[in-house]
Amino acid sequence: MSPDLDAISSRPLADFTSEEAAAAMARSFEGYLVPFRITAQAFERRFRSENLDAYASRVYVRDGTPAGTVLVARRGWTSRIAAMGIVPEMRGQGLGRRVMEEATAEARQRGDRAVLLEAIAHNTPAVQLYTSLGFQAMRKLVGYRREAAPAPSPTGPEIQEIDPLEFARVVTREGEPDLPWMLAAETLAAATPPARAFHLEHRAYALVADPGDETLVLTALVVPRQHRRQGWASRLLATLDATFPRRPWVIKPLVPEDLVPAFFTQLGWERQDLQQIEMRLELSGQR
Repeated sequence: MSPDLDAISSRPLADFTSEEAAAAMARSFEGYLVPFRITAQAFERRFRSENLDAYASRVYVRDGTPAGTVLVARRGWTSRIAAMGIVPEMRGQGLGRRVMEEATAEARQRGDRAVLLEAIAHNTPAVQLYTSLGFQAMRKLVGYRREAAPAPSPTGPEIQEIDPLEFARVVTREGEPDLPWMLAAETLAAATPPARAFHLEHRAYALVADPGDETLVLTALVVPRQHRRQGWASRLLATLDATFPRRPWVIKPLVPEDLVPAFFTQLGWERQDLQQIEMRLELSGQR
């Protein structure tokens, strides 16, 4: 029997501690397509960078326990659904639609021009829900991975470490226009240790999420325009291999499919099966 949705209320995320918010998120994404684990510290670190609005974000509660969560990030006239999840026992009952309808209605009331989100391409029910609410697919976002490889022999100049904030400034100057939210300079500017940024002769730059992890996550890579198509990105990746030898690498599915369609595969990286669809809802009649 469907639960009575009228018995479900919502409260701003700001009413909850970081520990409570992380626990509500974990419950809301239990059994999700992608394993989801998050600590209070990781919650704060991640969503601070995404410009989370703790008052626009909400936790839905039934009988004193979380029933779902929606996290809303905001920049200028644009909102983004940074995460939306429903606890397993409440799925398929219409709560997800209600959460999304309320979130987009509040965005309209704020005077936002658009709402963005990313949906896992294989999550057909979610994609269908967002499409039925007026979201339109903009582009596919892909990721790559590469298994551990023998460390190359050091050749040429060594990489130098720079402040992650300086890396974000390089992305501001040299990055492609209209990057996805998670790759935008505004997001990358919030990167702090254990994330580390490197450059090779100031001709190629990379941001690595946490070199202390067993699997290295390449968060972002940028080459200034005057140095492109000269092999600097390849050299930087090879130098990173020498710096962090015999470690697997992964790039999360946040890269527009047509941005570097062959670069990573030519270097022996494999495109991941997991892909995302970036979607956008235009809000009319604003301002």
